Amino acid sequence: MRPFYVVQTQPGFEAIAAQEIEQRLERVALRGTRRVGDKNGIVLFEYDGPPQKIFDLRTIEDLFVVVATIADLPRTFQGLQVLERAVSRAATVEAALNLARQVKPGRKIGGKVRFRVITRQLEQAAYRRVDAQQAVERGFAARADYKWRLENEGAIEFWLTLFPGEALLALRLSDEQMRHRDYKLEHLPASLRPSAAAALVWLTQPVDDDVFLDPMCGAGTILIERATIARYQLLLGGDIRSDAVAVALRNIGPRYKPITVRQWDVRSLPIESESVSAAAVNLPFGKQIGTPGENRELYTAFLKEMVRVLRPAARLVALTSDQRAFMFALQRGKKLKIRDSYNVQLLGQFAKIYVMQRL
Repeated sequence: MRPFYVVQTQPGFEAIAAQEIEQRLERVALRGTRRVGDKNGIVLFEYDGPPQKIFDLRTIEDLFVVVATIADLPRTFQGLQVLERAVSRAATVEAALNLARQVKPGRKIGGKVRFRVITRQLEQAAYRRVDAQQAVERGFAARADYKWRLENEGAIEFWLTLFPGEALLALRLSDEQMRHRDYKLEHLPASLRPSAAAALVWLTQPVDDDVFLDPMCGAGTILIERATIARYQLLLGGDIRSDAVAVALRNIGPRYKPITVRQWDVRSLPIESESVSAAAVNLPFGKQIGTPGENRELYTAFLKEMVRVLRPAARLVALTSDQRAFMFALQRGKKLKIRDSYNVQLLGQFAKIYVMQRL
């Protein structure tokens, strides 16, 4: 039986992660996407290739292998008995532990297994979240394969998610580094997490001869993710703030050549007309940076300049929470057409990704 995996993203980004999974992994079978409230989006899929290939994906933040799925889980207290029994009898635990050993060869998982259970409950039931957690812990304690010991430090993590009428128990294979990544030495307010930046890049449909632009590059995260995802001809980035340019250059370091990062005004870019083949940008939301009033003027000038520098058929992917200002600006021009859009959440804030094409 093929391993059954779950990956997590920020809410709304799961559909983009599913695209990357399907296109970059061989012999993969998608099994759908879900939302875990306002905390995460998830993608479920079967895959029998090397697990390291999953770690190479850029749009995901956490990786798990499924240990048990329970359909039609009762909301009554009987549901706790069903959970405990399913865990005590789960036949996939050893395979999941083998994967954990494989992805972290130095980790010792032997006769004694130190573990902890993290539980998320998405619907009301007769039992509490902690009751479900304890039922899973009892299920592991009843198993005869290992000596299961509850601990926090150095323990492997089993995540139980209680969806309406269904439970999903999975072993976490990743750690914090997958989310944060070691290249980001310095941060700026309103800077994107790497997985979100990678999602914007992915939607530009990268090709090897791209001249790629991030016109408001901030800490440089989008540029670095573009450099990592695929080959390119040239990377261009800049920001109106000198401190942002300095931070971006420090994060980029001596890597990712050829690349040019400079201070500029996005309303008048020092770039030749129709020279850019793809662009992605995290626009100011008008909260931490800028105001809604300023956004109407800025977005209008920005889109006008993007029409100038983009080649015909080039893609522009833009993220903003100020949808009113964005649509106001877009309606002022006639040479950018929306091809797709995604409703997302970043740190609890609603936003939208627009995928556009230069006509």
